[in-house]
Amino acid sequence: MKVGMISEPGKLVLYLELEEDDRPAPTDKYQIGKRIITTIFPEDFDPEDIHPDLLGLSCILICEPFIGTRITLPKPVSKHFYEGHKKVTSRYTIANVDEKLKPRKIDSDYVPGLAFSGGVDSTAALSVMPHNTVPVFLDRPLNGRSMYNKDAAYNSCNEVSRLGYNMNIIQCDLEYARKPVGFPVDVANSVPAILMADYLRLDSIAFGTIMESSYGLGHKNYRDYPNGNHYTHLGGMFESAGIPFNLPVAGISEIGTSIIVEKSPIGFIAQSCMRGIWKSPCQNCWKCFRKLILDAAIEDENMDNDTITRLFNNKEAMRFVSGIPIKHENVLTWATNKLKIDNELFSLLKKRVRGDTHSFPWMNKWFPDSEIVLHEKYGDEIKHNIARYLETMTEEECEYLREWSMEDMINSEQTALDRDNLVSNMKDHIKSHQ
Repeated sequence: MKVGMISEPGKLVLYLELEEDDRPAPTDKYQIGKRIITTIFPEDFDPEDIHPDLLGLSCILICEPFIGTRITLPKPVSKHFYEGHKKVTSRYTIANVDEKLKPRKIDSDYVPGLAFSGGVDSTAALSVMPHNTVPVFLDRPLNGRSMYNKDAAYNSCNEVSRLGYNMNIIQCDLEYARKPVGFPVDVANSVPAILMADYLRLDSIAFGTIMESSYGLGHKNYRDYPNGNHYTHLGGMFESAGIPFNLPVAGISEIGTSIIVEKSPIGFIAQSCMRGIWKSPCQNCWKCFRKLILDAAIEDENMDNDTITRLFNNKEAMRFVSGIPIKHENVLTWATNKLKIDNELFSLLKKRVRGDTHSFPWMNKWFPDSEIVLHEKYGDEIKHNIARYLETMTEEECEYLREWSMEDMINSEQTALDRDNLVSNMKDHIKSHQ
């Protein structure tokens, strides 16, 4: 893979050129898409001032799935970044290095950055971080038909700015480098913040990565995240580029981030639904399905019949609950256990996710092992802020998490029967309301 660049004040264009041994279709789920990537910055920002290590890291985050054995970057990187990348990456190498280039320097007055989306997890992260945190929103330009509605995200960003944060909205089309559209790697949403790290004087990049994504809660088995590939590989590259990871909500489940947003003074800015407009979610997507149930459980308010009827008249949710396990099934288990709703469809869902037999009372608490993935400079403040909203797991509860496994449930014939019963009844319900 070769990456070239053309820049002018306020604009950076990257050109991706495949070489013979590259991987245009890394899996059967996606392939390389657009090969010209454009980022629009403030007019006084000169892309030529980007440190080559930050530029190199950004290019890698856009290209990595498609790289064969090497990547040639627009500018040679420092030996420090080259060696750091080599230490955590075995599949490919960086072709160009400048032995004389000094690594990126971070001054003591630099501040934390946050790859901000406007959703619940991202807002929870902002809620527990220092007030001088700089949120950066990757604004994807819309090409052709799309269900994505940016109204809520824009309003969230505007409210963040009104609250005194140095909010930055940066247009970047890197998601089109992948077909179907999406981030080539999950942390690629931080590329605008990385490119602007010196301009914004950032010493780290935070993400709204929650416990389901980090430690595997709700997945087949627990993951020792700090020693796993994601943190060592991607986190290692960020560290080598002088812009280390900061994961303030990695030890908090989706249940916990929702509680934080309910209690936080800035929580009102959050909206997870990407299809509805500001303060008016579509109520017809998987996120809305999950959030309606979770919010009702957190607020200890049972849903009325009209809400339940609308809730289960959701084709996308029906596709998700057809899975074993269901994505973020742990959230539905915790939430349905709390709710006492006399409705056949809800009862079938509750049985399928074991909310009738499991309560998981520790899932709304902070996992203290995650302290290791907090940026050292901000760790104490983040932990103090988390404690304002959530209790800390006891050692016994931590052990429950470390022993997390869904294998017996996944392999159970009863689970499949409960799934089939739920999906069949949801199909009938949706058909009757067409």
